[in-house]
Amino acid sequence: MNRKSAVTYTLSRCVKCLKCVKACPTSALTMEKSRIHVNQERCINCGQCIRACHSRGLIAQGSTLDDIASYDYTVCMLPSSLSSSCASIEEAEELFYAIKSLGFDEVVDLSPLEGQLMEETWRIASEMSEGGGIASFCPVVNRLVETTYPMLMEHMIPLNYPSEIMARQIRQRPDGDKIGIFLFCECESKLTLAKYPYGGQHYETDHAVALVDIFPKIKKNMKKGKIDVTLCREGLQSCNPAVMMQRPDYLIADGYDKINSILNMEEFGLLDTFKLLYLFPCFNGCIGGHLLWGNSYLNRNNIDELTGKRRLPVTDLPLEDLYGTVINERKDGRSFKEKMQYFNRVNEVLEHLPGYDCSACGMQTCRIMAEEIAKGRKNVSDCRVLAAIKGGSDDNPTAD
Repeated sequence: MNRKSAVTYTLSRCVKCLKCVKACPTSALTMEKSRIHVNQERCINCGQCIRACHSRGLIAQGSTLDDIASYDYTVCMLPSSLSSSCASIEEAEELFYAIKSLGFDEVVDLSPLEGQLMEETWRIASEMSEGGGIASFCPVVNRLVETTYPMLMEHMIPLNYPSEIMARQIRQRPDGDKIGIFLFCECESKLTLAKYPYGGQHYETDHAVALVDIFPKIKKNMKKGKIDVTLCREGLQSCNPAVMMQRPDYLIADGYDKINSILNMEEFGLLDTFKLLYLFPCFNGCIGGHLLWGNSYLNRNNIDELTGKRRLPVTDLPLEDLYGTVINERKDGRSFKEKMQYFNRVNEVLEHLPGYDCSACGMQTCRIMAEEIAKGRKNVSDCRVLAAIKGGSDDNPTAD
């Protein structure tokens, strides 16, 4: 399965400040030989490093509109978070027209499907007799659970991503195999939910496009025409935690630090009173996606204007079409004995490191450095603090 990071390093813009290394919540970034390296296994595509870099040394870009020319017929899928940026249904109709004018043959609104997925999540949670489920339609949360909280993987509600479900429906058309399917993305992590540009060959979506990259072209096409649009209220609610159904036994949270804390508590059984944890890594939910434009505080109040005159019901797809694998368990072929030997080796090396977590070596923490030493990729002499204090003496442990 695809594990390629959406984060791209731009050497010419990097000022070697190491802010990105410090900001990464999974220690996926290191600096070696004066350039940043991204550990594909550790990266969860949360974009924290991109926002920490003020020099644009790290970026996330999707496919371009030039890819439209590769297909005879193209379909563009629009998430509810984008529709929520419109202050009125008339503005939404102009937006859909502006996007179709970019060269697409068809524009598909995901809000009815996203509404059905939200309602199916409520149904699953209501039928749980004990324990709690974790729901998120964001790859960041799913990758975070997989990499940092593997004990919680069995609690994940296995509903598939809306874009993948819709893309499969489109592929079922008579000429579906000849259609080019594009997904407009509101955040860095969703750029990985397509074949291109990050190699997700297992997805039905062909291209993921960063909304911020094409915003000028969309803006240029606004107020030039309209397409009749009817949105699903439940779908718009599904990307907006401020208006989602609140219940005492549901915990709906947004913001990376908050959901990380919640998962940590859940792993220790401290949140067992909740039947459902519904998590958004972006502040204000998907409407706060970092590839969107506009003010998410204002956008979250647009639902009544967008669905007050008319609204679509949620889709009625068979339940089997909604389910899929959102988490891919990594296979570790090591025996328990081998894992313990490695763990002990890391701790042994860690005892000889200064513990300052200064990142002078290019690693985020001393523990990451200890892991690299234990794997034979680094040597204790690579620690700049020890080199300065001890003059790089040879009485320190080195990799086997």
